[in-house]
Amino acid sequence: MATYHDGAEIDRSTHSINYTEFTVKKKTEGMLILAKIGLILLYIGIVAVIWALASWWLGCISLLLSIITWYFTWPFVNIEYEYTTASGDLQFTKIYGGKKRSPILEKKIKEMELIAPYTSEYTSKFPSIAKTYDCRKSVNQTEDVYFAVFDEKGEKHQILFQCTNKALKIFTKYNKENTVTVDTLHY
Repeated sequence: MATYHDGAEIDRSTHSINYTEFTVKKKTEGMLILAKIGLILLYIGIVAVIWALASWWLGCISLLLSIITWYFTWPFVNIEYEYTTASGDLQFTKIYGGKKRSPILEKKIKEMELIAPYTSEYTSKFPSIAKTYDCRKSVNQTEDVYFAVFDEKGEKHQILFQCTNKALKIFTKYNKENTVTVDTLHY
């Protein structure tokens, strides 16, 4: 039976104690800065070269093409990461420009070998990680960063993410023996 509030249907799963989602916008740093600068120079360069070497009307057409190119390429340098927990599943998604969603990883919480703060105390337990998925807002971020280790085809993989209090409660519910809790999370 559907529940309504102010005329809109409410999805009870999103208000459940077993559901949470959290989104972080990736900071523009390192290679992302270089990519943005490169794209801007490309957009301007195409118009300038055609305007200088050809006539003004070809310059106008190239300006229009640059704007169209910008519309389709710029979202790839505006990145967000979202993670969702629902009914014991943990899903990570990469979002480009607030529109295009690309799944990164989906695992059962109970399959995680360890969910803990990203500190040397816990990371040292896994000296050989084959693959790391980094879903933090910044490479330098240390506040509220957790990591989860899981087995993928016989290799250890890990995912780094910003943890919330609600997510930590859900991790504890579905995988209590492998979840390390702390009381200092900010969200």
